[in-house]
Amino acid sequence: MTQAELTFEMPCRMPNKGTQEYEILTYLQSGRTLTVAKAMAELGVYALSQRCGALRRMGWPVRSRMVEIHPGTRVAEYSLDNR
Repeated sequence: MTQAELTFEMPCRMPNKGTQEYEILTYLQSGRTLTVAKAMAELGVYALSQRCGALRRMGWPVRSRMVEIHPGTRVAEYSLDNR
């Protein structure tokens, strides 16, 4: 699997390898989305909103939106905004 080349307006700082931020970023760069449940199961990350906040502070355009996973149950879903 190769990583997609994405260009952004503001300069982005790359997180250190081996960090949760790095794992999340490489996951999102592959075009996939993350919810808290998916992040826990696939990446072992429990504080997804905080890690995504750190990526935003590094300049990465991480976006979140609310999605309904079951009737009446909504969760945040994170992705990279690659406009």
